[in-house]
Amino acid sequence: MDVFDSAVRTKGDLAGVFEYSEAGDPQTATAYFYLYRAQGNAPGSVVDAIHMRSGAWAISAPDIAIRWDKRERRVGLFIFGALSAAFDTEAGTKHGGGYGKDFHADIPWSESN
Repeated sequence: MDVFDSAVRTKGDLAGVFEYSEAGDPQTATAYFYLYRAQGNAPGSVVDAIHMRSGAWAISAPDIAIRWDKRERRVGLFIFGALSAAFDTEAGTKHGGGYGKDFHADIPWSESN
C-alpha cells in the first residue's frame, strides 16, 4: 500500500509532504518526508528530504499527520501521534528520520511560538 499526505503553509509557498511507496514490492519500500516548494498549480521542487524508513511497513493514511506550528516556521511529520521529523524553515535545519531507530528524537517544536 502506498501512503501520501501533505500540508501547505498558509502563504502557499512551502509544503510538508510524506510519501511511502512500495513500488510493487513491500520489501523495497521507502518512506520520505519532504520540504517541497509549492508553485500553485505548476509542479514545484523538493527543497530538502528526510529518509524515514526502508522496507515493509504496516502503515496507512490515518497513521500519518503533517502539521505546521502556530507561526508556520516548522512543519512536522507525526507518525502514530508522535512527532517523528520536522523542517525548520527559518533556521534551514531538519530533524528526525530513521523512524524506529530513535523514536523519541529530540525535535524542536512548539505550538506556542
